[in-house]
Amino acid sequence: MTKIVTRLIILGILTTFCVAVMILSVIFINQLGIQDGYIINIAGKERMLTQKITKEIFMINSQNSQDYTTLNLALEEFENNLHTLRFGNQAKNINPPSKITIIEKLEAINAQWIQFKSMVEDFKHTSSKLYEDRKFLEENNAKMLLLSDRIVKTMVESQMSAKAVDDSGRQRMLTQRMAYLMMRYSHIWDEKSYRSFKDSYNLYNTIITNFYHNPDYKRIPNLAKSIQEAYEFWQPYSKHINNVLGLQERIVEDLKQITSQNTIILNEIDWTVNLYSDISIHLRAYLEKFQYGAAFIMMLLALYSIYSLLHIKTHLGDFLQKTQLLASGKLNNNLAEAIRLEGESELSQASQNLSDFLKYVESTKETSKQAIELSESINEEITNISDAIRHKLNFAKITEERRKSIENSISLSEDIAIQSSEQLIIAARLLDRLHRILKEIENCCE
Repeated sequence: MTKIVTRLIILGILTTFCVAVMILSVIFINQLGIQDGYIINIAGKERMLTQKITKEIFMINSQNSQDYTTLNLALEEFENNLHTLRFGNQAKNINPPSKITIIEKLEAINAQWIQFKSMVEDFKHTSSKLYEDRKFLEENNAKMLLLSDRIVKTMVESQMSAKAVDDSGRQRMLTQRMAYLMMRYSHIWDEKSYRSFKDSYNLYNTIITNFYHNPDYKRIPNLAKSIQEAYEFWQPYSKHINNVLGLQERIVEDLKQITSQNTIILNEIDWTVNLYSDISIHLRAYLEKFQYGAAFIMMLLALYSIYSLLHIKTHLGDFLQKTQLLASGKLNNNLAEAIRLEGESELSQASQNLSDFLKYVESTKETSKQAIELSESINEEITNISDAIRHKLNFAKITEERRKSIENSISLSEDIAIQSSEQLIIAARLLDRLHRILKEIENCCE
């Protein structure tokens, strides 16, 4: 049988261990939930940033803007977040990924991101050039219209033919039509707007070139001067138009690639976010099962503790019953055997010690009884011998002095015997007093 103290120590250690495991698992689950939530939030934010970057690009293009502040911040934030997902961040207590699937997926996203960023940088470079050309055209469109209008007025003042005036009016109209069609094409990128713009551009170029090389118009100074000013201004103006067309085609191609690449990155990031979520859910489910297992073990320990306490109570009840029988004095024989408890527990050992002590007391008491009986026997024998000696002295022929000496010796022997008996009686009384003290101690302990 296991000792009571040993059993209690084992129960205490196991209970402490299970409680510590439960507390640590709860702390670990909470910390894991915080880290997983932060990582999933970063991955989800990457998904949002790809859309934000694409939106900013389209807004810059549609508004012919040069403000790249929001776009640059979004690019920088995306790169920082991607670096955190790939390599971790000690400052934010984020560890790098350990699963091969996530590592490979993040590397694929990084490769796609490099391509996407190069497209965005190309768009920014092209957009900056396009902005300058558009700005020139917008700022000088009114001047182009004014020069064309001056040609019309000069022809009217010079009383040119109706066809000439009509051609001059057409070239004035074409300056505005080109501006309108260019704006339309830059927004919807349709083939119809582009063809219409090219037709207007070619027609205007033909009219202004014919005007410039017409010898009849050169003979009229004011008209020749107006045509020359419009023709000379048309040369750089048309160059900027050609630049806008070329850059616009490149912008359109960049926007198409950015849109396509954005979809690819978005799908990759979306898959990664779902993977992070699945891993977090499975890990939390595993830890919850572990908690349930620990709780089950604690229940078993609780049941075992109840069983042990009931067993200890039963053992203690037996021990108290034995001591009550001892205190009642109802046990006359085999007192030591009657209070003995079987087993190896502390109560059994205490019962064994008490039994050994009672055996020793019983043996002492028995010895004292034997000593008293022996003393009484010796005293009786000495008395008989003394009486026999006194009887013989009455008939012995000895001197009176010798008679008194013998009688004194006999009296001394009787005194020694009496004194020895008294001492044995005192010792027996002391043993009885010891028994009474032990009984009082037992009564106090009840």
